[in-house]
Amino acid sequence: MRTMLMGAAMLLALAGCAVTGPAGGGPQAGRIRDVAAGRFIDRPALIGRLARADVVLLGEVHDNPHHHERQAAVIDALAAQGRRPAVVLEMLRADQQAAVDRARREHPGDVDVLAGAVDWADSGWPPWSMYRPVFAAAYRHDLPIVAGNLSRQQLDTLRSRGLEGLSAATRTRLGLDRPQPADERTSMAEAIREGHCGLLPEEMLPRMRGIQRARDGALARAALAAAGEAGMSVVIAGHGHARTDHAIPRVIAVLAPSRRVAAVAFEPAMPDNPDARPGQAPPFDYVWFTAAVEREDPCAALRERFGGSGD
Repeated sequence: MRTMLMGAAMLLALAGCAVTGPAGGGPQAGRIRDVAAGRFIDRPALIGRLARADVVLLGEVHDNPHHHERQAAVIDALAAQGRRPAVVLEMLRADQQAAVDRARREHPGDVDVLAGAVDWADSGWPPWSMYRPVFAAAYRHDLPIVAGNLSRQQLDTLRSRGLEGLSAATRTRLGLDRPQPADERTSMAEAIREGHCGLLPEEMLPRMRGIQRARDGALARAALAAAGEAGMSVVIAGHGHARTDHAIPRVIAVLAPSRRVAAVAFEPAMPDNPDARPGQAPPFDYVWFTAAVEREDPCAALRERFGGSGD
């Protein structure tokens, strides 16, 4: 079970919110949708709104380089507005913070040193070249870089023992001591199933939901702490952590209800993308449509691991 959970957790990160399709851009590419208003806005309007937030969530499809380019552009634009946000990343674990700080201290002008310091090549995340624009933007403006994910030890504990393996103090700090509301539990379970192409064995769902909640809590705590020090934080994470219906925004609403949070999702613009259809309300404040990229079937590895067709 532990081995299956370790593999499933990484596959969830890489396949979650997966969108398949040809490379290129649909008719919505480059447009930004204000979800609550149900209309499109331009980039300056979005940046102006984000600049007034305490925590900005930039939800991505991990292996779409256009998303990382836009994330870097947002960081640049916020810096141009006079904000100096800390950049909090899902891709870095808390136990890697010392290595991040040392790399920046010893090689302040060389962003690529950071990749070696955190052993990015063996991390399981998409290639460094995709994420480099985000880190380069932080270096360019001398912004704090914060490792937002749980430590390796905490992740191993969650996979082997679930939330019960964490200390009571840790569960409280991450906001896990509160019962999860039914609507959050339902939306999270549905997202995990979808992220696993409908192939995840049901008996694994509670443990996966616990892992997701703990990671949301860690990212929320890191974002709040960074915002308290820098005045603002920008969180780089997968769509699943930026959703307003069960993820980081819900955790922050409990831990620090006065904090202003803005959740942006970068989405490939394709004709069959439901977020591009009028009348739909995806669980984000804003959706920024980008070009799509050619991808392998993200469900193939899950079919090999769990079997089934995913239909």
